[in-house]
Amino acid sequence: MTGSVPDWGVIAMENGSFNVAELPLRNGRVYHLDLAPGELAGNVIIVGDPGRVPFLADEFLAVREVDRSHRGFRTITGVARKTGQRVTITTSGIGTPSTEIVINELAALNEFDFVTRRRRDSFEPLTVVRVGTSGGLQPETELGTLIVTDYGVGLDNTGLYYDAPIPDAACALLERRVRSGIEEVIPEDARFRGRFFPYAVRADARVRVALEREALHLGVPCKRGVTITSSGFYAEQGRTIGRVSPTIPDLAEHLSGVDSGIPGLKFENMEMEASIILHLLGAMGYRAGVICAVIDKRSGGTFRTDYQDLMRDAARVALGAFLVLQPSQG
Repeated sequence: MTGSVPDWGVIAMENGSFNVAELPLRNGRVYHLDLAPGELAGNVIIVGDPGRVPFLADEFLAVREVDRSHRGFRTITGVARKTGQRVTITTSGIGTPSTEIVINELAALNEFDFVTRRRRDSFEPLTVVRVGTSGGLQPETELGTLIVTDYGVGLDNTGLYYDAPIPDAACALLERRVRSGIEEVIPEDARFRGRFFPYAVRADARVRVALEREALHLGVPCKRGVTITSSGFYAEQGRTIGRVSPTIPDLAEHLSGVDSGIPGLKFENMEMEASIILHLLGAMGYRAGVICAVIDKRSGGTFRTDYQDLMRDAARVALGAFLVLQPSQG
């Protein structure tokens, strides 16, 4: 104890709660998102671009209860105009490392008593949907199509730090097939040959079905597929504009032709956040899904920069899915 200010590090060791180094708080709020527990809704939309948060809030929220920006993360919690449900819209930033921070802080907000720093005995699971953009992998999938993730494969290594059980046998098959597919194209003398360990994930089936049905109901072009999460945008997806050769040449193009081994499902799109969202939240018992618009097709050399209408459609689908999944929640 220093003066009248508790030394949380000492107290934590004495009473078994998480100390300040494990669960950093700032004025009673989580360190990065700068949110207090009551400021998080049970329904959460995660977007990559912080600017997409106020855009969607303007489009869909009748009331803003919280509007917070800190360390590049923007969060708005409010009440949806048409459904009356309480919703949080927050940003993941770009890539799985920053998304991992967001997922853990969302869970902490939902599960912890911030006074005692202890996990509560009971709490309701969050329903979380990533609304984002992606590159299309299949030639027949048109720009603007929304891809609802059924299975996913993470090429990042963030998920490898969380020893979550494999969701099902199809995930084990996906891991083997993607790893084998990568090894096929890496040159024999490449420094990092044999160092890639993809991990497979699956979206919550209830969320996936709700997203598909809502898209159908709204008449929004939508496909179900396998989503690949890369660890970056350029060489990590096989782009070659840099002066250092990529370890895996033509990665996106090559994986598009790999047989997933799951009847009716192809590798439909590639993005940068879905794997850790589904990996972590699924292991926590939360309901998580992903819906991403195809704005880029490497096979056709096309890239769509004006995609706000697609984000609007994807968010409408997510909000409708929330209502189906939690019709009584305010």
